Amino acid sequence: MAEPPTYGQGEPRLPRATRLGILALVGPLTAFSLMNLIVKVTHLPPLAFAFYRLWLGVLVMFAALKVTGRRLSWADLRRSAPSGVLFGANLALYFTALRLTNIADVLIVAALQPTLTLIVAGRLFGERVETRDWALTSVSLVGVVLVILGSSGSPEWSLRGDLFAVGALFAWTTYWLLSKRVRVDLPAFEYMASVTLVAAVVISPLALLSGQSLHLRPHDALWLVVFVAGAQGGHTLLAWSHAQVDVSVSSLLILIEPVVSPVAALIFLGEPLPALSIAGGLVTVAAVGAVIRRATRLAQPDSIPPEIAPA
Repeated sequence: MAEPPTYGQGEPRLPRATRLGILALVGPLTAFSLMNLIVKVTHLPPLAFAFYRLWLGVLVMFAALKVTGRRLSWADLRRSAPSGVLFGANLALYFTALRLTNIADVLIVAALQPTLTLIVAGRLFGERVETRDWALTSVSLVGVVLVILGSSGSPEWSLRGDLFAVGALFAWTTYWLLSKRVRVDLPAFEYMASVTLVAAVVISPLALLSGQSLHLRPHDALWLVVFVAGAQGGHTLLAWSHAQVDVSVSSLLILIEPVVSPVAALIFLGEPLPALSIAGGLVTVAAVGAVIRRATRLAQPDSIPPEIAPA
């Protein structure tokens, strides 16, 4: 078995990605764009939605562990606990922000994640971020802003909601970077099962003490099942992709979500898609595509460690 990489040591190197890793990112992120619509159509308050989503996710992951003959250890839970706290905090903050302020503000704040990642990628993971990488990231961010502004209309703005969005940004970025480090020697399946369990435990007292109604209508229960099926499988694939894609590349692919979301809203909710949004989407896709093309050319078959099989 290949030795796990040692991050932050030696000469910085250019960002790399495997084609399989890119697919493991693009698929779930596209699905998340569709699942954003579920949060919008359900009647559950944000903490109640996070509460049910996480505990249903725990049931899914532990059933899958049982079927596949895997098991979690206390060591797995200890290693994953900080990630679980951040994952739960991100869900609570993000869902709350969506309910308090307009979605344009939430998505614009979330789009800052690649910039935060580029700032620390070299120090933490030994990735060399060049001027071209900064330029393409800036172009992609401009495209995302155009998409969101074109689709925003004139919804109600809330400073409180924006502050929740900023909190979600920092929680998700820290979770993303920490996951990259923990996944060096912990399989994706066990990691995501542990993260989901810890996040559910963290969210439970917040949801129960918040005063938000936990009443679950049959209509909402059906949407929750669909959401959890996509979200749990998607986040497991994202965790797996950390061994295949450098964070300076994977964080940029997250910009797929705010680009695809307006298209999904057009198809399923009949919401209009202005020309400005279309133009911004094309700009973002072109910039992200350039980054992916360069990164996959740099990836050698033996340069990225294989997934670590369970014992």
